[in-house]
Amino acid sequence: MARRVITLLGNPFVTEEGVAGEIITPGYLVMGQATIVKSTVDALKAPMRVALERDELGRGIDGTAGAASLDTNIVAGESPDYAVGDTVKVGAFSAGMRFYGFIASGQNITADGLLEGAGDGTFEDLAGAEPLVRAVESVNATNPGDTRIRLEVI
Repeated sequence: MARRVITLLGNPFVTEEGVAGEIITPGYLVMGQATIVKSTVDALKAPMRVALERDELGRGIDGTAGAASLDTNIVAGESPDYAVGDTVKVGAFSAGMRFYGFIASGQNITADGLLEGAGDGTFEDLAGAEPLVRAVESVNATNPGDTRIRLEVI
């Protein structure tokens, strides 16, 4: 059984200094210090700060039992999201590190494609001059809502 975590490669610097100013799902690009919100930065180079899962509380990246570890005593269906006012665990990623991020519905991303922030915590195909990440896999996000994708920080 695969571990289901946000950090895939590397050891990001982890902080827990701010609270959620909106509902945040682990894997979203975030910004802020005292109040953490989904990043509104799109075509500009920005710090790669990503909301992490609360594995120490038994929460993974989705609502399935054992989502954060191989344990099977986690309650299925428990939301991994941070509610408004929750302390957010944030990882600061540097070049070469990999993580599970999100692309919005309608995006068709190819492996090795360069991506920028979409301005809503997700990523999209590069349209500006400053890529933030490289896609590690090809993903066609045809489902409604956001789709997870493996990304590498540039």
